[in-house]
Order: sequence, then structure tokens, then C-alpha cells
Amino acid sequence: MHARTLIALTLLGLGACSDDPQATTDATTTRDATVAPDTTVTLPTDTSDDITTPTSTCSAPTSARITNAQVPDGFCASIWASNIDTPRGLFVADNGDVLVVERGQSRVLALWDDDGDGVSSEDERAVLAEASNLNHGITVHEGFLYASRDTTVFRWPYTAGMRADLGSAETVVKGLPGGGNHSTRTLLFDAQGRLLVSIGSQNNVDSDSRRARVVRFDLGTIPSGGIAFGDATLFADGLRNEVGLALDAHGVVWGVQNGRDELNRADLGGDIHQDNPAEILSRFDTEGAFHGYPYCFAEFDLPVGVGLGRNSLWANPESMNDGTHDDAWCRAHTQLAALAMQAHSAPLDLEFYDGASFPAAFQGDLFITFHGSWNRNVPTGYKVVHVDMSGATPSDPEPFFEFNGDGDFASSWPFRPVDVRVGKDGQLFVSSDASGQILVIGHE
Repeated sequence: MHARTLIALTLLGLGACSDDPQATTDATTTRDATVAPDTTVTLPTDTSDDITTPTSTCSAPTSARITNAQVPDGFCASIWASNIDTPRGLFVADNGDVLVVERGQSRVLALWDDDGDGVSSEDERAVLAEASNLNHGITVHEGFLYASRDTTVFRWPYTAGMRADLGSAETVVKGLPGGGNHSTRTLLFDAQGRLLVSIGSQNNVDSDSRRARVVRFDLGTIPSGGIAFGDATLFADGLRNEVGLALDAHGVVWGVQNGRDELNRADLGGDIHQDNPAEILSRFDTEGAFHGYPYCFAEFDLPVGVGLGRNSLWANPESMNDGTHDDAWCRAHTQLAALAMQAHSAPLDLEFYDGASFPAAFQGDLFITFHGSWNRNVPTGYKVVHVDMSGATPSDPEPFFEFNGDGDFASSWPFRPVDVRVGKDGQLFVSSDASGQILVIGHE
């Protein structure tokens, strides 16, 4: 159901790939990155018959409410499950069970609330699957549960409602680049049933983009021991750490990326890392397109008289004097972000809202988790934000769940949001790895 009568999503920029030969697969012709294309996407027209009364999802006891959380009027935030060892990726099964990667124990848990008290207690959970070094990625597709570690994607036979050990893992993909600064491997099935895997960079700034991509696997035939990484198809290139991936209502893939740290470029003001580069929201409408890393970055807030405006493209200082990757090259060869966001917010996931609990105006909008900064003097992030998708372009993020005191972080605010998923009843489930909890945001 879509409550808006018309939503036109205007794509921001198409680009060709980098000079890496592998990155040129399926690229389109180059485009000046400062000019947005005319392509629009129109969502279905609503009818009054589609409008239903939202279902209340604020059933948690007072003791579970997060008293120092700021949420919009009419919403509530509470602790849904506790004592989970570093919860990361989430998936909500068709029966409402919440599946979570418990990174600290290298396993997948199923959690539920059969007594309806608004909390998943410790006797309302079960271990579904275990494999060494499971750390983040999780999804369910056509009778299988999938989970990942840095080098491998596994799966187990699974049907919604199963609450017991699923047995031995089958290796689906092997040989993914391991280790480095970014070791999570996000999993998403596209609209054609193909598996997308996001691979982050080895370092803060690599010499090329070979480890900074989203790749695709066709699982029609899985050989014994799994599909080799070398048999992957390039889906998107030049993405430093695209942790979050999601499908919109039209089957288009979107993602959020963590930008580089310690940015210093003398001609742009010297040390500009506090508010640059932008974290970005991307819309992947051109397969194989190049998105900038490691040669280019997107501006968020440069000094007056120096910058060209939010989302403008610049060359990274490490590559700007190599004879190829200067500012002009970046603007001609890099796909613009759909939205530039505050530097060092560390977005880790995104979810298009399609539930029945929140007011109709939220239908089709985005929720993004900001895990929080380390490379900034004044901490930023540590929240869930809302992005209005009803206009021609996504709106700037608005805080939706955050600390209600000064700033974004305090000793009394232990939450670092990782994944966000819409629950069966339309609530939002959010994993917080730092506090070892699953949070729930509902509406009265």
C-alpha cells in the first residue's frame, strides 16, 4: 500500500566506471556529474479503499520504555530484547520471528514474543544456526536462511516459524576478500532472485576499488564447496563500505555508504575531516557504475568560498596528482549520490517502510541507522533517521529516534543502531550492537 497519490523519485547522476578494466563491465556513457538525469520513477496511485486505521504497536511495559529517547509525537521506543552478544544483521520472518546475527557468538538467533507482553524474554529465543566468525549479513530466500562471515556465505534450510537448530551449513559463496578494516558482508536478493554481496575496502583509502564493490551471484547451480568469488558479476563499483542494501517497491536497489576518515586537502581548507566527506545514499539504477572510491569524494560542508555545494565531487588527495584522477575526472566519471549526509554518521542500514502501524504519510519512506562517529571531535550519529521520499529527491534526514539530551551521544545513551527492519505488525526493530539489545519503535 502506498498512501501518497504520486511520488516521483528523480535519480541524481549517471556515470561511467573507473579506469579499472574490471570496473568497466556494463558501464554506460559518461555524464557530467553535476547534472541530474531526467529519469523519474512513479509509484502507484492510491485509492481511498487502501487507507486503513494504523495498528497500535506500543505494547511494551513501562519498565522497557527508553526514557531518554526522543521520538516524534505518537511514537514510542522500548527495549524488546536484551543480553544478546553484539547483535548485528536482522531479518523478520513471515510469522513475525526476528532473526538476528549474534556476532559475539558467531550464530543466528530466532526471537519472538508469544505471550504478547511487548518484550522477547530470554526463554523466547532459540539458536538456529552456527558457523565460525558469522558477523553481520543475514537474509531469507526461497526456503533458506543465509548468513555471512568475511570470506564466506552460508545457508541452511529454513521455513518461517522454525525455532530449533537447522543443522550443518552449506557453503554458497567462498573466497570473498577477507580481513581488513571492513569485514562485514551484507546480503540482499535482488528482484530477479540473484544474491548481492557488499564487500568493503581493505583500508581507509585503498589504491584501487577492487575491494570496494557490490557483487552479484546467480545461485541457479551451486557447485560442491560453493561458488568462487572470481565467478561474481560486478554490480556496483567504487563503494568504500556499502553496509546497508535494500530494495524499493519497484525492485530497485538502494544503499548507504560510509565515507573515508582523516580527510585533509590543502587547497580546500586543509583539515576538512570534521564535516567531509559526506556519507551517501545511493540508488543503483545503472549496473556496473562507478561511485567514486578511492579516487573521489562527495562534499558535505566545505568552507565558504571554497566548496561548490553539498554532493559536489572532488578528488581525494592521495590520487589527485596521479595524472588521471583530478576533480574534473571525478565529475565526469562518478555517479552522484541520491543524498549527501553528515560526515561520520556511519550509516549501516536502510529500510523502506511498508508496514501498517505508522501513519500513512510514512509509506515508502526510508529509515536509516546511524551507528555513530569516531573521527569527529563532536560525536554525531547514534540514532535512526527518517528520509521523506515523497518529493522529486530524497529529503534531508530528520532524527526519528535519538538521545533527548544535548548532542547525539552521552554516557547514558548506550545505543549504536546497526540494522533496521519493519516488523510483522508494522513496528521498527533496530539492533544495537554496543548495548547488546534489540530496540522496537512503535506507534500508538
